[in-house]
Amino acid sequence: MTNKRPLIDKLLNNWPVKVVCLIVAIFLYIFHQASLVDKKTIVVPLNIIEDGIVMHVGNVPQAVSVVVRTNASEINSIHNSDISASINLDTITEKGKYKIPVQLSITNRLYEIDPLEIKLKDETIEIDVDKKAVKYVTLTPSVIGEVAHGFKVSDILMNPSTVEVSGPKTILDAIDQISTTKINISNAETTFTSESYCIEASSLINIDNKGPYRATVVVSPIDHEATFVGIKPQIVHLSDSFEIDGILPELSVRMAGSMKNLESYIPSDSFAQIDLTNITEAGEYEVPVKYNIPSIFDLIERSNSTIKINVKKAPEPETAEESIEGEPEGEGEDEEPQVSAEPEGEE
Repeated sequence: MTNKRPLIDKLLNNWPVKVVCLIVAIFLYIFHQASLVDKKTIVVPLNIIEDGIVMHVGNVPQAVSVVVRTNASEINSIHNSDISASINLDTITEKGKYKIPVQLSITNRLYEIDPLEIKLKDETIEIDVDKKAVKYVTLTPSVIGEVAHGFKVSDILMNPSTVEVSGPKTILDAIDQISTTKINISNAETTFTSESYCIEASSLINIDNKGPYRATVVVSPIDHEATFVGIKPQIVHLSDSFEIDGILPELSVRMAGSMKNLESYIPSDSFAQIDLTNITEAGEYEVPVKYNIPSIFDLIERSNSTIKINVKKAPEPETAEESIEGEPEGEGEDEEPQVSAEPEGEE
């Protein structure tokens, strides 16, 4: 007991000075250690773990900032590949807005560094989540260009016609179709097939099979109607003994068919015909008109189904004798002087 008392007395002797010295020593140690530690900020990609029944919606940070403190000699050897950050949504079961803590993990190499301090600038992230859903939606083809003049796209058949998509239920409820990449239909005149792929409607929507998908573009002629006027009827099988008295009326027709064929069609001379085989005497007749409609057209309307004509006797042809009758006789050639054949008389 007597030995301990002098030791305590010595410790308590001038104790205020000793306390001050201790405090100064602690500050000097802290200052020295701080002079040996450096820090830097590293941007680390953020991984979202959503293997449960919900998934994130809306905007979520793609990365987080991490402050690293360690020895100045080690600080430059630490990179963002040594640190990973993630948030886990697997424990959430209902739609809503949540504050999720960010979890950090480091590589084994960093465990060997001492001292080492890693701290997040933002330790939690506010995020909207929604329940996952799966549905089939219609695959809608997109086209570029124009088909040839006179043609149209009647239909585009996709095989398959639907595609499976998954994503947040709220977003899927608003999606009824998925568009394809552009199908070029420029100057097409016949049905053809092409391949196309799905286009993502949203980064949050996952398409099970993006393609290629087979698209059959059905190209058909445009139905059209056209009127043809000024058609002169053709007389057939009229006896040479008769002829038409007067001028025949001009006809008109309206036909239906493809636009391309109608625009290029010109009625021939035999398009409208009047058959006069049975005419045996002059007179006035009402005869039917026969329209020779090409098989690619349909007759919609005609100006005349019959027309009235006057038939008269054709003039008799002139004979060869009648053609020279009444012509003045031509003067004969000069006759040679006749020589008497009687013998001269004797003196």
